[in-house]
Amino acid sequence: MTSSAPTSQNVSIHTQAWLMLMCGLVYFYAFQLNMHWFSDWLEFSPGVNWIFIPSGLRLLFVLVLVGTGATGIVLGSIAINYLLGDPEAHLFNMVTAIISGTAPYLARYLSITWLRLDAHLANLSGNTLFKVSVLFAIINALTHQVWFYLTGRTENLIGSFTAMAVGDWFGTVLVLATAGLGIKLFKLHRSSVL
Repeated sequence: MTSSAPTSQNVSIHTQAWLMLMCGLVYFYAFQLNMHWFSDWLEFSPGVNWIFIPSGLRLLFVLVLVGTGATGIVLGSIAINYLLGDPEAHLFNMVTAIISGTAPYLARYLSITWLRLDAHLANLSGNTLFKVSVLFAIINALTHQVWFYLTGRTENLIGSFTAMAVGDWFGTVLVLATAGLGIKLFKLHRSSVL
């Protein structure tokens, strides 16, 4: 797939490994913070929140770092599943981690294919970002909730899908808006220094 070209061809294997580790660590700790802040009052069901900040990190890491970001998310999800979940549920833990990393990757690929998003994000606009975030929220919630339903982790497929899609979308919008603001502030500061 040509959508992986922006990162893998221009960055050394050592840098990619470091980025994977950083993505995994940031994702792991963002998951814990989200549980701490929102699980009591915004949790629909175990693992499904009406606001899920780590979801935004999933999309951000994969939009920018492509496969490196997706792999970091898988690694972070494995740590989450084994340290915070059932350490004996190997198949569930591994498949859930793979879904966590591949859902944003699939959303990125479909955004490039269907929404004509440039692989290097050159044509990224507010409108395109909105479409990408909605597509990602649907794909992520659908893949996770079908898996959870098949493994008996959720009984209410439609309700859990809806809550997860809304939570993923809100989390994604918050993260991407914060990242966009950070980039604007950086550019403003940089131009004032020069």
